[in-house]
Amino acid sequence: MNIVMMGIQGSGKGTQGKLLAAHLGLPHVSTGDILRANLREGTPLGRKAQEFMGRGELVPDALVNDMVRERLAAPDAARGVILDGFPRSAVQLAALEYLRPVDHAVLLELDDRTAIARLGHRSECTKCAIIYGANRPPKKDGACDQCGGPLKVRTDDTDAEAVRKRLQLYHQEIAVLVDYYQWKGVLRRVDGSHDVPTVFQAILRALRLP
Repeated sequence: MNIVMMGIQGSGKGTQGKLLAAHLGLPHVSTGDILRANLREGTPLGRKAQEFMGRGELVPDALVNDMVRERLAAPDAARGVILDGFPRSAVQLAALEYLRPVDHAVLLELDDRTAIARLGHRSECTKCAIIYGANRPPKKDGACDQCGGPLKVRTDDTDAEAVRKRLQLYHQEIAVLVDYYQWKGVLRRVDGSHDVPTVFQAILRALRLP
């Protein structure tokens, strides 16, 4: 089963994607994680990406597509994947439909005002990258529930202008994806305004999973 997780920044798609991946026994495939792994390991694709990032440019769709293609070819992805952060554009959408057509596209719906409020309260584990926020606070202030690592506030979430630009870009990009997946009949809309357990149960119902 191949599932795409979509939603505005702060909607919890990363958290829900990981929960769903664990529930189904499938890998959680995040483009951010793939990019960081390629950069860390100095792969040919990682070195190409670094050239663009070093110039302050976005990594091109073609390069992102190649990274995802390699990840989807891994043995653990044979039964399916939970995709987080991909596709983000019409070019990436076309590539994914060629590589691995999805069975479901889950859209976590959240208004901009709530998203901005959540972003202002987000923190991230410096060791395992788990994200905490208003709808998922850590059990102990400043420490990760899973590994005990220290939490840090994401600087890109506290820059008001940067957040505004990210949300504007999101709305531009998501429209194409929503229209396509709705036309294909695989779009599943879920209210993302509730706490993590409630949203997760809503996702299972939308996907008709036990």
